[in-house]
Amino acid sequence: MSGQPDRIELRGLTVRGNHGVFDFEKREGQDFVVDVVLHTSTAAAAGTDDIADTIHYGDLAEAVAHIIEDTTFDLIETLAEAIADHCLTLTDHVEVVVHKPSAPIERTFADVTVTVDRHRADAGPAEAPAAVAYLSLGANLGDPAATLDDAVAALDRHPAITVVARSSLYRTAPWGGVEQNDFRNLGVLIETTLPVDQLLGVAQGIEVAAGRTRELRWGPRTLDIDLISVTTEAGEVRAATPTLTLPHPRAHERAFVLVPWAELAPETTVATASGRLPIAEVIAALADQEITRVPSPQTPEI
Repeated sequence: MSGQPDRIELRGLTVRGNHGVFDFEKREGQDFVVDVVLHTSTAAAAGTDDIADTIHYGDLAEAVAHIIEDTTFDLIETLAEAIADHCLTLTDHVEVVVHKPSAPIERTFADVTVTVDRHRADAGPAEAPAAVAYLSLGANLGDPAATLDDAVAALDRHPAITVVARSSLYRTAPWGGVEQNDFRNLGVLIETTLPVDQLLGVAQGIEVAAGRTRELRWGPRTLDIDLISVTTEAGEVRAATPTLTLPHPRAHERAFVLVPWAELAPETTVATASGRLPIAEVIAALADQEITRVPSPQTPEI
């Protein structure tokens, strides 16, 4: 213990999420229960009787709920770490317990929990300045435009993500030779303090919440969110894991990725087989790919 006797506790927060190593857990979801203990002095708030001088437990509950709802991880250990990372922006010491009472265990059991105890000095990358990331979003089932609106809103709700710019909506021909409806696509620039693996988890969680399944590569989908590029003060982040490659290795081949990106950041250069090239030059080489801006209801087509 830190020697600080005061604490704020949030216990029994129950939120439905899509975390687990099995596909059915991600598809069907289950309830998770979270306990959070924030070690922090309450003396200032007690003296002023002003909520501005304490940690707002209602805001804390909403932030933790959105982390559970808007991410998807294989392990509750990772979920607990993500919650702790957020709480360490509020105080120096936090304890987080994640309960998984419906874990897929064939034996009779009462509960499964993971507990993490973290200090701000242990937080590491979560204390780093925000990274800027470009994400490409697409959909062609249901009401694609509404789905994309909801996805952008879900990204912006996450306590560690701020959507700083959103492109126009585009209609694009499907990729990969599968017969299906045209897509609606857009791009967003975000600022985030999340490590790239957790950012991927957020994107996949929003996909799952929208009903995304992965039976057919390049097939129709309710929602697709791709991480294209992440940049920090140290430069562009590079990653090569079984689940994530950064920068996106095929971005330079796809007009539906590049055209919204060029709208948001026209000075961007893109990695290609010939080296980094201006994004406008790369787009010009993809002139055979069909992509059309969809006018907004407030902006008549010219």
